Amino acid sequence: MALGFYGGARKLPHPPVSLSVFLVVENGIRAAWELMRTDPRPGFDLLTAVEDEVTHELYQRLYDEVFNKNVVEGFDRQLLTDITRESKVRNYDGTNLDKMPDLIFGLVDRPNVFRFSQDWIFVECKPVDSSHSVGFYYCGKGIIRFIKGEYAWAMTSALMVAYTRTGYTVIPKLTNALQASSTDMHTLDFPYQCRKSKAGPSSEVVHITRHSRTFIYIETKRPAEAITIRHLWLKRD
Repeated sequence: MALGFYGGARKLPHPPVSLSVFLVVENGIRAAWELMRTDPRPGFDLLTAVEDEVTHELYQRLYDEVFNKNVVEGFDRQLLTDITRESKVRNYDGTNLDKMPDLIFGLVDRPNVFRFSQDWIFVECKPVDSSHSVGFYYCGKGIIRFIKGEYAWAMTSALMVAYTRTGYTVIPKLTNALQASSTDMHTLDFPYQCRKSKAGPSSEVVHITRHSRTFIYIETKRPAEAITIRHLWLKRD
């Protein structure tokens, strides 16, 4: 019987997540961000909060006030099973069991995937400003995790979110950083706009990059396929 573990076909990577799902998730994140900017919770200051505080606040507003609340069309339990923050997942070869992506979104109606424990929209969030450079921080501590198989190794796409300051935009900041580190980032496609994405009051149009990956699936002994990364840059000020 040509089946893998747990009754699923041993096939990697998993089937792609549709563009429509990503667009809904991104709009949900935008809605939560607008709440953080226009109706801040007492005691929280978006301009002075450190990275972990911003990400936790985004998660709370997203899950408590936007998800399944009829705020964003489709951003509900008909599309997603759950949203979690820093849930532990293993890397591609199981040598690290404590990888913790900032956010993961569970997907409804994915019955035929091989590794249910790895079938998510993985999201990594990073500040981008004068203290957190695009090259060293956003690329070197964010994008690289998808390339090396720490996050989303069973998937073909993922999402990066940036918390940006004035003067920091995808073009030219991300383009320049990727060009300067093209060998490490294994960039196949440099940033280009998603034609279905629209800018919000405090966010850019989502841009897309594609990167080859540097690991081999232990389950199939085959090289991992390239990963497409969507980039949602949110404005702090």
